Amino acid sequence: MSHQLRAEYGPQGAAGGVKVWHVVREGEPAVALCGRSLPADVETRSEQEWGTGLRCCQQCGSLYMHEVPHMQGSHPYS
Repeated sequence: MSHQLRAEYGPQGAAGGVKVWHVVREGEPAVALCGRSLPADVETRSEQEWGTGLRCCQQCGSLYMHEVPHMQGSHPYS
C-alpha cells in the first residue's frame, strides 16, 4: 500500500507554513489516516519523508506504522 504526506496549514493558510503533516492512503488523498479531511490543493510529500524530522500527526504516524512494516525485508520471517 502506498501513502503520501499531506500538509495541514494553520490560520494563515499556506502563507503561514505547514502546521502538521498527515498521512493519507494512495487513492484517498482527501482523508488522513486520523480521519481529518484535507483540501485538494495542499502541499504533498513522499511517504519516504515520514520520520525525517517533519512535524507529523501522531495519530497518523501510529496508524501508518501498523500499515507499513518497519524495515521491510530485514526480518527473517518477512
